[in-house]
Amino acid sequence: MLLTGSAALLPAQAAANQTPGFKVRVDVHLVLVEAIVRDAHGGLVGDLRQQQFHVFEDGAEQQVTYFSRDELPLAVALVVDASGSMGPVLKELRQAAYDATSELKPTDQVALFDFRARAERLEDLTTNRQRIAFHISRIHPAGATVIPDALYEAADYLGNAAPTRRHAIILISDNDNTLRGYANEKRVIRRALETETVIYSIRIHGGLSYHLHHFPVLLPLFQNVSVPTIAHETGGEVMDAEDPGALHGAIATVISRLKKRYTLGYQSTNTRHDGAFRRIEIHVGAPADQGRYSVYARQGYYAPADEQTAWRDTQP
Repeated sequence: MLLTGSAALLPAQAAANQTPGFKVRVDVHLVLVEAIVRDAHGGLVGDLRQQQFHVFEDGAEQQVTYFSRDELPLAVALVVDASGSMGPVLKELRQAAYDATSELKPTDQVALFDFRARAERLEDLTTNRQRIAFHISRIHPAGATVIPDALYEAADYLGNAAPTRRHAIILISDNDNTLRGYANEKRVIRRALETETVIYSIRIHGGLSYHLHHFPVLLPLFQNVSVPTIAHETGGEVMDAEDPGALHGAIATVISRLKKRYTLGYQSTNTRHDGAFRRIEIHVGAPADQGRYSVYARQGYYAPADEQTAWRDTQP
């Protein structure tokens, strides 16, 4: 979350309105970045202190002035592949999604998208988990798949609909993109970074074989979309579900990750409003501890742009 100008006054008031008892003071130019930390054995580390984190922006260390874990409210978009290969999965997804999202805080919000050749928002952000499950039960699988457009639209929606919340997308798909859409991989990553949206993927196995079997000639496979790259650049991960029965555990794992993310805030020492990309690195512990911890976080953010810079960037 990057807040500038009058927008810096909004989070405490808006978040308090959305989440009873929640208050946070956010200063101008505060950059918020979330992180998951694992130990050398892959286990999640949940007992770190603010002093153990070192945040670098374009190589320059920043002073961490805000620190929390699972305090800021969440806005989650479930993005469900509704192409023909996903029929067996959808039968399991309704209950799995309901059970897993019920583990979120009651004030956390969930939206639902499905997609084939185009994406459709089936349910706006809501705290009603039953509405999400109901709309999942009404998805009818058919057709091809355009993953980037769905991810772009979900990230854009979260950024506009819930600007004061933490943002996450959970993509449920075989990750086999079959048609070219309007949004490419680079554009999805940029919009996710602009809206500070972490993208998790639950990859269902066996999708491509379905497409090749049912559409051997008519379906032009368009495979140069890397969901693992998108997840990595935004601070997320890809979880494998070997079969529909593993779906419940995979979604529950992602929800657990979201609840165990650290939130770090700093005022950038680079005060230029140039709209440029700034790379973020997070280290944990002293230099001697390098290799002891692995940190999963978004790779950077786009700085705010003044009106002149924004106008120049829109020119051909």
